[in-house]
Amino acid sequence: MKVCEKSVEKENTLAAGGGADGVIRKVERFFVENRKNLFYVHIAMILVFLVLIAVPAFLPAPSESDGLSSNFVLFSKFMVWGLWFPLVFISVIFLGRFWCGTLCPQGALTEYANKKTLNKPVPRLLASGWVPVSSFIVITIAGQVLGVRDYPLATLELFGITTLAAVLTGFLFSRERRVWCRYLCPVGPLLSVFSRLGAISFENKVTPFHKGGLGGIRSGKGKAYLCPTFINTQTKTATSNCIECFKCVEPGNPASLHLSVRRPGREVEEIRTRDSNPWEVIFIFVAAGLSLGAFYWQSSPVFVMYKQSLGGLLMDMGLTNVIGWNGPWWLMVNYPAAGDVFNLLDAVSIATFMLGMTVFVGAVLFLVTALSSLCLKRDDSILSEVFALGYAYAPVALVSLVLGLGGILFDGMAELGIAAAFIKQSLFIAGIVWSAYIAFSLARRMVLPAAILSGGVIFMAFLWKGALF
Repeated sequence: MKVCEKSVEKENTLAAGGGADGVIRKVERFFVENRKNLFYVHIAMILVFLVLIAVPAFLPAPSESDGLSSNFVLFSKFMVWGLWFPLVFISVIFLGRFWCGTLCPQGALTEYANKKTLNKPVPRLLASGWVPVSSFIVITIAGQVLGVRDYPLATLELFGITTLAAVLTGFLFSRERRVWCRYLCPVGPLLSVFSRLGAISFENKVTPFHKGGLGGIRSGKGKAYLCPTFINTQTKTATSNCIECFKCVEPGNPASLHLSVRRPGREVEEIRTRDSNPWEVIFIFVAAGLSLGAFYWQSSPVFVMYKQSLGGLLMDMGLTNVIGWNGPWWLMVNYPAAGDVFNLLDAVSIATFMLGMTVFVGAVLFLVTALSSLCLKRDDSILSEVFALGYAYAPVALVSLVLGLGGILFDGMAELGIAAAFIKQSLFIAGIVWSAYIAFSLARRMVLPAAILSGGVIFMAFLWKGALF
């Protein structure tokens, strides 16, 4: 009885707030009390999104003398590809998936469409783990073939299609749910995996001493809430699908989830007890190879040789006229005024080269990780250990992706006299070291398995070095 009283007293003290925890509780209360005001934030973000994505498509191409301050096309390109995407990815380290639940325009649109939903059940096929992985593959390859980072029409097309898909998904399925955010958003899998590295989480603080009388608390479980991304809030242990909407937070009620700050990377180090998901590791393997393929085809002589070989093979098959076909701008890059036109051979070469890199990198990472798991000699199956150890690659993958997408940002920094090269190298090394540290942790601090797993980290870093520097 005394133990129970002390536990409740401790919860009341934390609820009142003191020190660092007091600041966290104030932040928590602020977002809970202002949930209804998110409408205005959403409207602002949707308007900014539409302006940056749609307006440049109807403006003339910039001239060589134009700069960010004098040309809106260049300005929007910098905002989307130089700031928006890199900062969204890096923000998960400090804020988790705050972007998804609070700022994302597509997330807001699917949520508002959901208020008029047909409320159809989510098809089992749609809820399969391979769907977000496939969505990422399709959108990434399409972006490269369309020239989405270089041409405003391509940007409008790709973002327009995904935005319409988000609205349609919200209108069709499951009232008060974000089916798009959970299962279909092509950026979602990246943020899901990387959010596990983050310093922010929503934790269930209920202890076995709290029994009844507090909002329906049961021993050792929290209160059940209707989560937009289908999380069981009573037993939540992972941050990957949490979009930080604060709908499961009730300040002062220990049965609800509560905002919590933790050491970055802790969840990944504890992944065996944190609801690990095999599809997340598969996604890490896939995303690493596919993203590398997207960077390498633009600069690697290997791609040139591959394209020539593929072209020769197709010509021998009598398809010369077919591979020379120039598709419309909405199917592949076709901007004669800019001197940039793809034919079918270009499009097929890019797509298959990226898929080939995906298979190659994924296979090497899988084999290295499987070898590391063999050396652990645990009772768990090798495959289950692979799907735990594979999370070690997340930090180096995150940092590399941010550096690659932020090329425009770093180029701008260099022009301003900022040591952009040093910053890039420092971040890159930090990502490698962080991944190696997590590898050591996941390998139970056993030297041989950790060394093998770190070999996979070095392999990935070596490939990214060639693409970034």
